[in-house]
Amino acid sequence: MLIFLTIALAGFVYVVATSAFGHLGHDATPMDAGHDIGHDDASIISIFSPRVIAMFLMGFGGAAGVAQYYNCGYPWSCVIGLGCGLLVGAGMFYLLAFVSKQQCNSLVETKNLVGQSGTVEVAIGVSQPGEVAVSYAGRYATYLARSKGGQAINRGSKVTIVETVGSDLIVEQV
Repeated sequence: MLIFLTIALAGFVYVVATSAFGHLGHDATPMDAGHDIGHDDASIISIFSPRVIAMFLMGFGGAAGVAQYYNCGYPWSCVIGLGCGLLVGAGMFYLLAFVSKQQCNSLVETKNLVGQSGTVEVAIGVSQPGEVAVSYAGRYATYLARSKGGQAINRGSKVTIVETVGSDLIVEQV
């Protein structure tokens, strides 16, 4: 019985530690460790997630320990523990998947702004950067900007974004 309860305690300690101190690992698959997970894949949850495994261990150890307490043999205790561990682990998997789907990304890549209109907020000098405000996809943001030909553009002028260089915009006056 002590072995099963130790397994349950180890899973419990891991879940409490990750809740109290943040991630001790990520919830994507360990098989993805050598491959760069893109922004769109960041919320993928695996059955091999450390939290899912910890919850499985809690269910397995707790149920098998209780079965041992009620004088079940080790084989039956393991079967009961396995069944409960799978149920508890599956519950955690579906909970994490549900929470993961609720997350959103507010990042707007500057390449998506090409062709959009904006307003110069900080004047663009001759070969000097300024700042352009852009409304896109319901978001208002300002970006560092330079004029396409290197000419000056006054504050308040309307511009069109013609290209991007990293997170900087290249604009032309309308």
